[in-house]
Amino acid sequence: MSIIFAWFLAFSPIQDTARKPIINIEETTLKPMNVLVIPEMVTGFDDFEQLMRTDYEELFSFIKENQLQPGKVMAFYYLEESPLVMDVAVEVNQLPTAFTGRIKGIYLEGGKAVVIHYKGPYGRITVAYDELRKWLKKHHKKALECAFESYLNDPATTKDPWELRTDIYQRIR
Repeated sequence: MSIIFAWFLAFSPIQDTARKPIINIEETTLKPMNVLVIPEMVTGFDDFEQLMRTDYEELFSFIKENQLQPGKVMAFYYLEESPLVMDVAVEVNQLPTAFTGRIKGIYLEGGKAVVIHYKGPYGRITVAYDELRKWLKKHHKKALECAFESYLNDPATTKDPWELRTDIYQRIR
């Protein structure tokens, strides 16, 4: 198991080990995206939840200050070992001409992709990535860049972790 997934297991302890997350996989076409990111390198789990909350608050403040329109709330995970290298990210309608602090802008190419619609606790998201690897192999597809997660609801307001919804996008060729 990669460290990324171990962190998610710690982030959302699961009592019901018999219950299974809901996973649906489909091919799609991603449109190009403008994305604001805050790069992070995390070496311990203790601050992970607070780090995510703080980074999203900073991104949304920047979005408001620059009169941008937010889209997907996302995260990119680059290494599956410690330290965890990631970008906390939010899609926006356009990239501003200037950035402040730790915030950077990136442009993501569109193209063919597979999306995994995942419903369940973050602590079980490993099954979605396992299904992604199986799907790629079965359909003879290659992953381009790293996959990214798009969070469809907020764990702070979603009381039941089995109701958390995440889309995992993987560009393919």
